Amino acid sequence: MTRRAAALLCAASVFAGCATREWIYEKPGVVPAKLDHDMTICRKEAADPRALALPGSERVDRAAFNRCMERKGYTARMVENP
Repeated sequence: MTRRAAALLCAASVFAGCATREWIYEKPGVVPAKLDHDMTICRKEAADPRALALPGSERVDRAAFNRCMERKGYTARMVENP
């Protein structure tokens, strides 16, 4: 394998790892302000200072956060963004 091919393979693997996961919370008839309010409450409930957080993300226990949102009537689902 040439150096150029190795460099391209390395770059491709880095970009492939850049796909992000995003959680979507849906509830029929909910307005954005109510969604924000409920998410704020659940963030506080699921706060986990030991959780590994990437820059720009929060330290929350995602499973606890999702359970909180589901108790409030939301459906949680994860989508992958390229």
